[in-house]
Amino acid sequence: MSKLDPEVVIDLTPAKKAAIPPIAPGLLLALSDGFVLALVGWALNRLFAPDALPAEAEAWQRSLVTGLMLVPLVKSVFGIYTLGRFDYMERTRRTFQAAFLCCAVLAVPFIVMDGFRSFFVEALSIALLGFATTYVADLLLIQGLLSSALDWRTPVVIVGAGPQGAAIAEKLQRLPWLGMRPIGFVDNDDSLWQTRVAGLTVMGPVDMLAKSPAMARQAQAAIVADMSRHGRELTDLVRNLPFKQVYCVLGEGNVSAVDATYHNLHGSLALRVSVRPPTGYLRIRRAMDIVLSSILLVLVAPLMLGLAVAIRLDSPGPVMFRQKRWAGGKQTFDLLKFRSMHINAEEHLQQLLENDPVAREEYMTYHKLTVDPRITPLGRFLRKTSLDELPQLWNILMGDMSLIGPRAYMPKELPEVGASADVIGTVRPGLTGYWQVSGRHRTTFQERVSMDVFYVRNCGLLFDFFILCKTAVMVLKGDGS
Repeated sequence: MSKLDPEVVIDLTPAKKAAIPPIAPGLLLALSDGFVLALVGWALNRLFAPDALPAEAEAWQRSLVTGLMLVPLVKSVFGIYTLGRFDYMERTRRTFQAAFLCCAVLAVPFIVMDGFRSFFVEALSIALLGFATTYVADLLLIQGLLSSALDWRTPVVIVGAGPQGAAIAEKLQRLPWLGMRPIGFVDNDDSLWQTRVAGLTVMGPVDMLAKSPAMARQAQAAIVADMSRHGRELTDLVRNLPFKQVYCVLGEGNVSAVDATYHNLHGSLALRVSVRPPTGYLRIRRAMDIVLSSILLVLVAPLMLGLAVAIRLDSPGPVMFRQKRWAGGKQTFDLLKFRSMHINAEEHLQQLLENDPVAREEYMTYHKLTVDPRITPLGRFLRKTSLDELPQLWNILMGDMSLIGPRAYMPKELPEVGASADVIGTVRPGLTGYWQVSGRHRTTFQERVSMDVFYVRNCGLLFDFFILCKTAVMVLKGDGS
């Protein structure tokens, strides 16, 4: 499940045999790591193995083997190979933790054993290189699995076909890396039976799963969509479901911490949520914004000049587009972009929305149009490659924005943002952010707001690194707005 939906997993009955065993993705990741580490070891041995003294060659081989073997060993300790979902953020977090533990393991003997310090330095360097290369290989393999037609996801049935259940079903269908494939709903409300919710059938009452083994065999787990709806009957409900695992969702958006964990307080279930003070992190992030935006502006200046000339030749109008955006509280700033639309675009938009009900409904839901007649031919290319956003590096340098942060909302959108504006407005808006790498134009406006709140409440250097990596992948793929 997504971290927006913290869950409690309760083991009940023996597991059923899957069409594709759940261990298969983990086994593929382990084999991939073994292959990549073998290549890394071969390359390092060819490049750096000493040719002179046998003693030096033997010491090098020990360092090489130690460093390479630590990578899969420590990754397995952190459950990276057995993680049932392809959550990029969670895998990044665990990989960093594994690399940190590896550093700690090798630092102790480095300090206390004078004669072996070169050995531990070499082993640590090789291990960190191994973590980096296997992390990239894992992401590529995961992306390949996600884009393949293999039915590797766990089939689940959702208990509760109300708004909460519909939101969960939509999320699982839209985000395959969560590792679950909803097959349908069960609900005790007979008015919903044999209807369709989020594109799935409401099959009947909850007890039909226990009464109909053939029906229950279609799934391997269940998701109770809203624990509060069942009250004291939740325990009996869970125990009567014929599945090994039951995920009990606390509620949409009730908890949004990356590292939320549960504790058993002698029979009482407690959810621990860590709240991080962002003061020191914000200072570090501002320093990084100044340094990185300055370097990037110098590097892309020739490209920006060429794009400016191309825009002037493509369509009449100014090169730059300025728009008022909200900066928290009552403050606004002028957001800069390369112009990607024809002049008088807002007037054209209003005419289109008045005359086209389908486009009006799409715009009201997503605040974007899939086919937007306002966009120029060059503008489509600029948006697809995100090059239209390069001038925002100047906004970042001036302190209006940050490299990473929530979406820069227009002042007229604040009524729809609602009470979440109090949270989102505490940090600078970003050139990229969590919602941009989590569906972007495929998410509704309210989903973007929820993702921005999630980011602000969990912002940190590791989270920012994850977003930067995902942004780079999206730009290379051309998955722009």
